[in-house]
Amino acid sequence: MTTETVIPSSPHVTTPSGERYTEVIDLERVKAAHVPFYLSREPLTADGNTAAAIATLQMWRAILYPGFPITPSTKWIETVAAKVGAQKGTAKRVKLLEAEHAVADYMVGAAAACRDLIVSTATSSVGLDHMTETTRSLGASGLGNVMIINVYRATANFPLCIEGDPSDAFAHRDDGFIQICSRGKQQIYDTVIQAPCLGMHPEIMTPTMPGYYGIKDSHRNARFTVEADKEVHRFQDRWIADCPLPGTINGDTAFGNCVTSRHFQGFKIAQKRRLESVLEWLPRIGADFEKQFGRLGLAFFDEIGWPGDGAVDLAVVGMGPDFGTFESLRESFAEKHGIKVAGMAIRLLNPFPREAVRERLKGAKVVLVVNQAHHSGRGHLTLDIEDAFAGLERRPRVVAAFAGMGGADVSEATWEAMLEEARDAISGPAPQPYMIFHEGARL
Repeated sequence: MTTETVIPSSPHVTTPSGERYTEVIDLERVKAAHVPFYLSREPLTADGNTAAAIATLQMWRAILYPGFPITPSTKWIETVAAKVGAQKGTAKRVKLLEAEHAVADYMVGAAAACRDLIVSTATSSVGLDHMTETTRSLGASGLGNVMIINVYRATANFPLCIEGDPSDAFAHRDDGFIQICSRGKQQIYDTVIQAPCLGMHPEIMTPTMPGYYGIKDSHRNARFTVEADKEVHRFQDRWIADCPLPGTINGDTAFGNCVTSRHFQGFKIAQKRRLESVLEWLPRIGADFEKQFGRLGLAFFDEIGWPGDGAVDLAVVGMGPDFGTFESLRESFAEKHGIKVAGMAIRLLNPFPREAVRERLKGAKVVLVVNQAHHSGRGHLTLDIEDAFAGLERRPRVVAAFAGMGGADVSEATWEAMLEEARDAISGPAPQPYMIFHEGARL
């Protein structure tokens, strides 16, 4: 005689894109199981990897941490593992895997199993390259609860250089992730907290890739403020819990599907529209963060020195911690030469905020674009800026520069040399397609 086992069906909600099984994971139990790391706001001195690790640990929705060590992101997984191991009663688990591609595959399974959980890791350079087959699928998947923290490092194995430049980030822009650049430990911590709110928004549903410069920010210590876990939860829940996600299993989150070119168009149209929604929602999330915590939240770019009418002689576009050196000498350079100088440090790399950039830069006579990643042409940022100027009646003159490749320091002397070239272009002849600078000299 055989006995038939009857498995009761899980409660579910029907959505236009598929069934949502609401009790596969009891989110209230998951939240209740979170053991706080910080009970109140505290000042802390640490490096960028530690700042990013603390932010991910404080999220009650993040309970699984897959990882594989690679310089300069290794300390992220080391910090996560050490703090999880030392915390009694925690439900969080660290999963060390045999290679980066296994980490990416693990993230797919965990994120697809419950889209209300945040699944994060950190990687760098060739580590990100080894994930590529999966990250390109993830970019189109709709799994906005995936977060890969990218610690910038030159992406080639030859010549091997473990210092940070953003060439790995630019090489992977077409993977389809939302890419946000941070500079400084406070901005790293704050950005990692906000990123899942953006990626998991039902109009976006796109994985995120917050990033920062290897060594310059990943390994150097600075002071920043850590918020209480309950305040992090209050902020994230406002954006995640109050925006119900579509079905757990549906057309745009299924891996392994094979479609004809006719149906492929629909997938890509949906992917582009979701990315375009980032431009609408990112400033709103940033403004809400500022309202709660009193610090600037997510933004398309940082800016300095812009007058009310936006008219300047020279505007500088850059990114990362070396932009701080420009900020420190901007006023003295402007005063010395009797010109108006302003600047912006790009934060949102993908999708590129072309309209906001055009609006800010259109009043400049000359725009100096500083690229820190190798490019076969005039530079990734240069092409983005030129594209942003399309359609303008009077286009600012663009001066393209490369500096700091491979993580080299962009010194005051180097900034002075680049700014002098850009100043000469205000009334002088058209500049060369691009110039390379190092240690105060034009090469």
